[in-house]
Amino acid sequence: MTRTGRTLTEYVEMGAAGIVALVSFVKYLPADSALRREQDPDGELAEWSTTMKTNAILADLFDAFCAALARKGRKPKTYPRPGDKKGQTIGSGAIPIKDFDTWWNGG
Repeated sequence: MTRTGRTLTEYVEMGAAGIVALVSFVKYLPADSALRREQDPDGELAEWSTTMKTNAILADLFDAFCAALARKGRKPKTYPRPGDKKGQTIGSGAIPIKDFDTWWNGG
């Protein structure tokens, strides 16, 4: 009920469409759900949930892509990050400890 906002009774009242929706919902429950934990008390199936498999595959593809670029002598481009501007520097170095209090207090 907390994930879908519907009760079991509401699904049954929807008729065939509600039953199909409920079956689909239960089929794709995440590995950490109460029903999955009840079905797999040892946690053997939860170890490789769909999300974990997808993340592992994407990480392997990314590693292979970077390795292929490195072999060709090209450095992979970094992914642009919000607020990242070319040539932008913030500050010129560390503040000497004797000047820190003055800097911290805005002087």
